[in-house]
Amino acid sequence: MPVVYADVLFLVNFSADYLVLLTVGRLRRMRLKRFRLILGSLFGALYAVPALILIPTYPLQVVSVLLSGVALTLIGLGFPGWRRFLSLIVLVWVVSFLYGGAVTVLFGLFTRLFGGLAVEGDTGGKVLVFLVLFLLSGALTALSRRLRSVGGPREVGCRITVGETTREYTLMTDSGCLLREPMTGRAVVLLSAKACEGLVPTALLTTEEGIEPPLSYDERKRYYLIPYQTVSGKRLMHGFRPDRAEIGDGRKRREEAIVVGVVRDQNGIAEGCDGIVSSEIVP
Repeated sequence: MPVVYADVLFLVNFSADYLVLLTVGRLRRMRLKRFRLILGSLFGALYAVPALILIPTYPLQVVSVLLSGVALTLIGLGFPGWRRFLSLIVLVWVVSFLYGGAVTVLFGLFTRLFGGLAVEGDTGGKVLVFLVLFLLSGALTALSRRLRSVGGPREVGCRITVGETTREYTLMTDSGCLLREPMTGRAVVLLSAKACEGLVPTALLTTEEGIEPPLSYDERKRYYLIPYQTVSGKRLMHGFRPDRAEIGDGRKRREEAIVVGVVRDQNGIAEGCDGIVSSEIVP
């Protein structure tokens, strides 16, 4: 009967879960948070040890693995809305299955090459397992970088400050978002009206589009109308100039001189995002 060591099971599952969450996030071009990835991986690793002992039958193990995938996705990647969350769960299951198959194939290949190595208490077997994980992580990292280099839409962070109020947002990049404020030439970042609540005067959000909101003289220096073109003709949207705006994630975050346009129609913004930003100004 094979012997499974808890330390090996924990470390292998933690590494595997982290790689799965990282790969799924990169494939869906999500704005990932490292602490969430670590928490999700810890959950998966802590779950694996008692599950192996307390769940004796194979069918129950399959059900528990599927349910743990739901919790793993929720903890590691968050809840971006039901439709997108369900697609993330399916992708986590698929990537986990492919990842497990790749580990099995590589493990068998290395066992044949180096001969006689086993995981059950064998130090060489433990080294082999982590060598396989290392090779897979390198391949998945290269794949994720390749995917990020493709000019498709992806999620980026944005921090906007108006006066003493600072808000964090998640934006979706769009290569077709080329709107610029005509007077200054600044790129326009589109934010939903809901996301702007509490950041700008209520009058800016309640006044009909195309009509100047009832603001004071000083406020009008910051808030104004931005012309834009649609299939139905030229229109005016409410917009404002923030005191400070930073776009990007982690070390790539940088300050940008932008203007924010307030979008009343939420249908044009992807589920789980607060607005749209041009790919040209994303670091």
